[in-house]
Amino acid sequence: MRVLTTLVAAAGLAACGIEPDVGRPLAGICSNADTDPDLAVSFREEVRPLLARSMAGCACHVPPGPGVQLAGFDLSSLASLRAGGFNSGPRIVVAGEPCTSVMYQKVYEAPPFGSRMPLGGPYWSDEELQLLHDWIAEGAADN
Repeated sequence: MRVLTTLVAAAGLAACGIEPDVGRPLAGICSNADTDPDLAVSFREEVRPLLARSMAGCACHVPPGPGVQLAGFDLSSLASLRAGGFNSGPRIVVAGEPCTSVMYQKVYEAPPFGSRMPLGGPYWSDEELQLLHDWIAEGAADN
């Protein structure tokens, strides 16, 4: 079963055009500091809707069945997001460290590795990137 899951996942990676690698932090252009410490970012109200919008039209990050993740990780829940992916493990979201979080790197305007996500757009606005950044900087809480 593990071999089948791996084959299905590899096929999904090719179909979505995703390079399953992990890059370096956004050195010199990123700060892990919360841009507005007086304002808490809500996962459920602000970040989750951005993820849902990004997943619309592509099943790359939503499992088609139990135990199968086509593009290496699953964005359908906070628990699966925290679990990470095939190559990144829990580095998808590193609480308190948006600059080393693979998820932030991949939606940023010039990721240090692989393709920018969501693949082919629509890309996140500066305000949306700031929400994700600050949510991670604040500890990536389930709030």
